[in-house]
Amino acid sequence: MRLFVISWLILLCSKHVFANDFNTFEKKLDEAEDYLTVNPAQSITILENLTGLQLMPPELFIRWHLIYARTAVPTSHYDELYTSIDAIFQHHQTDYFKQKLTTIMSALGIWLRHAEYLDDAQYSFKCAYKYAQNDRQRLTLTNSMALVARSQDDFAKARALYLDSHKITTQLQLPNVTALIESNLGYLALDEGNIPEAERYFRSALSNNQNIDKRAGQISTGLNLLMVFLIQEQQINFERLYSPTATLTHAFPNEAKQALLFWLEIGYKNLTGGFISQKDKQQLQTAYEQLESDKMKQLVARYLANKLDVAVALPAPIVAKDFTSPWFELVKQCDWKR
Repeated sequence: MRLFVISWLILLCSKHVFANDFNTFEKKLDEAEDYLTVNPAQSITILENLTGLQLMPPELFIRWHLIYARTAVPTSHYDELYTSIDAIFQHHQTDYFKQKLTTIMSALGIWLRHAEYLDDAQYSFKCAYKYAQNDRQRLTLTNSMALVARSQDDFAKARALYLDSHKITTQLQLPNVTALIESNLGYLALDEGNIPEAERYFRSALSNNQNIDKRAGQISTGLNLLMVFLIQEQQINFERLYSPTATLTHAFPNEAKQALLFWLEIGYKNLTGGFISQKDKQQLQTAYEQLESDKMKQLVARYLANKLDVAVALPAPIVAKDFTSPWFELVKQCDWKR
């Protein structure tokens, strides 16, 4: 009898310890999520310092990986994004997975687009759209599908999707989504050589990001606007925006953004009559390889490299390819019963 009581007490204590571990883990996830908008690097630090992930129930395991996946885009950690999505699919039959379908499929679509599985990215975004629960999610996904269209050089489709979404986000007063769409409309204008239109969209996107204090958004739109000022040789505008944008960029753990900033700094040096050394040119070539996407490389090659007399290789055309994973057939079927 005594042995039974001791065993029961040990079991009770163990359950209490596990419950405390779960509560502590969940509070840390809350903290990491709070940092996503203002400082995703801090989110990563919090997540990576957590122990016992494999012992957590599916809800906390999936949530850890979803938060980690959301840090991947602003910090350009795309390998980690795929690792988290792959891990999440271990629990594709759980109720929590089904509750988070839209978020999971959207994150997967972002990775597929980045990895240039463009048709498969559309599968994923369409599946995410099917299970979207509100207008905000549907708008974000429409924007994602437009990004894929832009990657496929279908500018007409991309512009139509962006403009429809922009109208709705403005009406619904969603400044963060509006800023995202305006940034992409700005990129599209640069693709088409319409520099004044690109400036207009980037200015509006920067204002929206500043109003909601979204650091990653301020960095991206600030850099984009600096590029537009440099293209148009607007020295005073460049100088006014440079300092706050450079400060944020240097403090942000994103090699791709810092590489673009370096190109802009050397471009400004050239604009103001500074000497561009051979060492500068070699560093620019290294930074070019660190830019975040083929589309950005194309823009830098088109608008900056020639003026600086720097030889860069344009990205190879995207070749259609299929993503293969045992669980991707589930995405194509997109039929999760709730």
